[in-house]
Amino acid sequence: MSRTKYMMSGGLAFSEQKDMEKLRKYSSEGWHVRKFSFLGYTLEQGESADYIYSIDYRTLDNDAEEYFELFKDAGWSLVDSAGDIHLFRAAPHTKPIYTDRDTTIEKYKSQKKPLNLAMLTLVPGTIISWMISLQTTGSIHTLFFSLALLLTVITIPLLWTALTSYGNQWKAENKTGLVLLTKLLPAAAVVIAVYAIVESDLKTVQMLAAAVIGATVFVTFITLFMSLYHRFKVNKA
Repeated sequence: MSRTKYMMSGGLAFSEQKDMEKLRKYSSEGWHVRKFSFLGYTLEQGESADYIYSIDYRTLDNDAEEYFELFKDAGWSLVDSAGDIHLFRAAPHTKPIYTDRDTTIEKYKSQKKPLNLAMLTLVPGTIISWMISLQTTGSIHTLFFSLALLLTVITIPLLWTALTSYGNQWKAENKTGLVLLTKLLPAAAVVIAVYAIVESDLKTVQMLAAAVIGATVFVTFITLFMSLYHRFKVNKA
């Protein structure tokens, strides 16, 4: 019988707290997270224990030892790090890592940094690819059309993740109008894309709109699936 198993993440930007609750529940059943894995976590079987979990986002340079020592002194032990993401666990009733509004806001700002860097590359690359595709014909058009489609499928989920991260930060800052905007933008993008498919005669524009709809619906499906999975399966485990 395998002593390890995989737990899929719902996406830290979308359901970080649910991930932490699931990890605690698994620990109570004797399955403790050992490390981050692709889009999730690897759990290892052991003795049942009640652990609470928390994520911190921090770019570490020469201050790594001091950073981890600070958490250790506060009762949090490091489980694993993946880039700028660090997973800690502690005994129940240990003082939370984020205890006030300011530290929570700083957390979400740190979470956004790698997403912002990725968007600075992918968004301009996607726009330029579509512009070149619209202005060319033949093999050059085919090449950039294929590249633009590929980049769009990658960029839309990234944009949604970044949008959710901004929404998390604005929620902590009590900017309700901006939070509402982050929830409406994906639906607005789909409506505009549908309108473009109906009204435009350009095949390239129709394909771009279809890519936007497909990527947005895919992310919505994954988000709903993970939410239902958590609600109906994990809670009943």
